[in-house]
Amino acid sequence: MVGYYAVKLVSKIVCYLPECLQKAMARGLGSLAVMFCPRWRLEMAKANIGECLGVDKKTSEKIAEDSLRRFGRMVVEFLRFPLLTKENVLAQVEIEGREYLDEAFQQGHGGIMATAHFGNWELLGATVSLLGFPLVSIARHQNDGSMNRFVNEYREMAGQKIAYNRGENNFLKIVRLLKQKHLVGVLFDQDTNDIGVRLDLFGKTCIVPDGAAALSRLNKAPILPLFIHNEEWGRSKIKIYPPMYCQGKEDYDRVMHELVGILEQEIRECPSMWFWVHDRWKDGHQRFDKDYDEHRHGHHP
Repeated sequence: MVGYYAVKLVSKIVCYLPECLQKAMARGLGSLAVMFCPRWRLEMAKANIGECLGVDKKTSEKIAEDSLRRFGRMVVEFLRFPLLTKENVLAQVEIEGREYLDEAFQQGHGGIMATAHFGNWELLGATVSLLGFPLVSIARHQNDGSMNRFVNEYREMAGQKIAYNRGENNFLKIVRLLKQKHLVGVLFDQDTNDIGVRLDLFGKTCIVPDGAAALSRLNKAPILPLFIHNEEWGRSKIKIYPPMYCQGKEDYDRVMHELVGILEQEIRECPSMWFWVHDRWKDGHQRFDKDYDEHRHGHHP
């Protein structure tokens, strides 16, 4: 539990730092992210950026490094969550398409907020919750117990409830919360080795989790694609798209194709906002990790 209290202390200090020192801290943490990122992941990110976006090597390298550096700002913004309130959140976060969220929620079937590891997705959830919407965020249990406690405490501080994506009864819990008119936050951009649909992302086949479509079908709930973009320091912008619906099994592919198409559009618009160092197409180890075959087969020098 030492780690938990240490991070809490850091958070308290960050909340009182002047803006110039917060920015310096964000830059420093971003540089550390680039420095300590496993080399194979960085090389994989550069290659995927070039293949997906058709940009040259120099541009790919800049996008890959910028996508890591932005985590410095994300960490600092997360540590400042105790300062966020319903009264001040809209001074920091602009919302485009707020009417779609209001109208979808008023239908009385809950809703699925479908987003990605894009921008500061933690700030996205906090903003929606602070505006008074009952949000349940589907999360992965952190490996470190202290960090899991800290992260979830700060999410709940903004009014979110947490449901884990693993566990025998978790899906039933999520369905029940939807029936109680909650919004459910779903990250659909990573392959978690769960059942999903096989789709092309930037022309490269991958498995896309279809939880958003499944939940929409079960509860007639609208799916709201939405993404958050970094703007100047202290400012962010949430973009909400018109709702879509999955009314039957025949709608699965259509809905998931549309979601992936929106994700591609968002990434092309601001590529450094996406989490490129994730092994999205499950071929990064084989292509870029020189030690992968050795570790997999148990061969050691």
